[in-house]
Amino acid sequence: MELYSKLYWSSWASHKKPIITDIPVAKAQLMGRVNDFDGGHTAAWLTSLSNPTWRAVRDAVSGHTIHCVSDRPWSALTADLSLGLRLLSWMSQKTPVTWYWWDQEWTRILPSNTKPRKEHLNGGWAVPGVPEVHVYRREEAHKVLLHETIHALGFDVEHVSIEGPRVQFEADLGHRLWPHLGEAFTEFYAEWLWSIAAASSLANATQRWTAQLACSERQAAAIWVRIRGSTEDEDTNVFAYYVLKWVLMAHQVEVLLGPKQSVGHWFEWWMAAKPRLEKLADAAILTGSEELRMGMTC
Repeated sequence: MELYSKLYWSSWASHKKPIITDIPVAKAQLMGRVNDFDGGHTAAWLTSLSNPTWRAVRDAVSGHTIHCVSDRPWSALTADLSLGLRLLSWMSQKTPVTWYWWDQEWTRILPSNTKPRKEHLNGGWAVPGVPEVHVYRREEAHKVLLHETIHALGFDVEHVSIEGPRVQFEADLGHRLWPHLGEAFTEFYAEWLWSIAAASSLANATQRWTAQLACSERQAAAIWVRIRGSTEDEDTNVFAYYVLKWVLMAHQVEVLLGPKQSVGHWFEWWMAAKPRLEKLADAAILTGSEELRMGMTC
C-alpha cells in the first residue's frame, strides 16, 4: 500500500498545471440541465442571481473543459477552475471530460432528529461511460469532481456484480437500498485520491488519509445512529456513502488493488464490522439530536 501511495503521489506531484484558455460558456447547458435532481434548490438559486458570473475554460493540452455559473467574481474562480482541470488531466490524458459546475454555497447539513436524504448529502451526478460530470455545490466540489469522474470514465465496480450482495444487505437491513451499492467503492476511491491531491507532500498525504479514516468512522457511527432499525427505503446512497464505505476502508489494500474482486467479500466484511459499529453508535447516540455536517472530507 505504501508503494501504491508513492506512485500516486509521484504522478500527482509531477503533473503539470494546465494551460488555461477561456472559451464561450455553454449557458444553455447550464440552464437546461437544472432540473429537479435536488428538489429544485439549484434552479431556485440560479433564478435568484441578478448578475451571475458565467465562465468556461479549457486545458489547451488535454482538452478537458469546465463550464461554470457562480455568484462569485470572475477572478475568484480561477484557482478552483485551474485545480479542476489539473485533476481531470490527472484522471485521464486520453478522454477529454466536460465538467458542468453550479458553484453555489450550499453546505451539507443534516438537521437534528432527521434521517439523511439526498438533499443533505448529494452534490453531483454522472452517467457511467459518458465523459461529462455535474457538480452543484461549492463545498467539496473537487472531491465530488473526482467521484463523478470515476463514474464518467468507467472506473467503478460493475453494477451487475453488486446485485447479489445488495440482496444480502437488504435482507439484513430490512429495507430497500438505493440500487447503486457500488457507490461505496467510488466514494472511498475519490476520498483517497483527494487525500493525495490536496496534500503538500507524501507525508502530508499519509496524514490526511489517516485523518480521513478517523473522520469516516465518526460519520459511520453518527449515520448509523439515524438509520439503524429503519424500515424506510432509501432515496439515495446513504448506507453506501457513509457506512459501507467505512467497512471497505478497513480493507483498503484489497479494495484499491482489486475492487471488482473485493465485491464478493463486502457482505462478509459488513457482518464482521457490525458489532463494532453498534458500539460506536451507542457511544455516539447523542449525535442523533444534534445538527450534523454531512461533508465527507471533514
